Amino acid sequence: MPHALSAVSLTAPPSLVTYLTIAILLVAALLLLTGRLSPSLPSSAKGRPYESGVSEPISTQTRWPVRFALVGMLFLIFDVEALFFYPWAVVLRDLGGWGGVVKVLSFFVVLGVGYMYARARGALDWQ
Repeated sequence: MPHALSAVSLTAPPSLVTYLTIAILLVAALLLLTGRLSPSLPSSAKGRPYESGVSEPISTQTRWPVRFALVGMLFLIFDVEALFFYPWAVVLRDLGGWGGVVKVLSFFVVLGVGYMYARARGALDWQ
């Protein structure tokens, strides 16, 4: 005889409701407090660009070399690939013997080929 499906209760535990209530109240209180305490007297000085304590050292209309973006993108690519090492180290025993080591070595090969390609194309040479 098939079992009848019982209704699934969608009520949250009291600790979760309490946590969410406190979090929402805290965010609302901080937003109201900062809105009330912050000065809001507009001036022309507040409208100007400001970077690291220096107000407009050079014209903001200058072009940045493409090399900055290229190095930034390469950094992100290699940095994100390095993030995969932690999960691999966590599940190394579950991957089964040398299989996990072979998998990460193949990952190193792909990473190394990408690095050698970037180096050969001169992407990492700063002039």
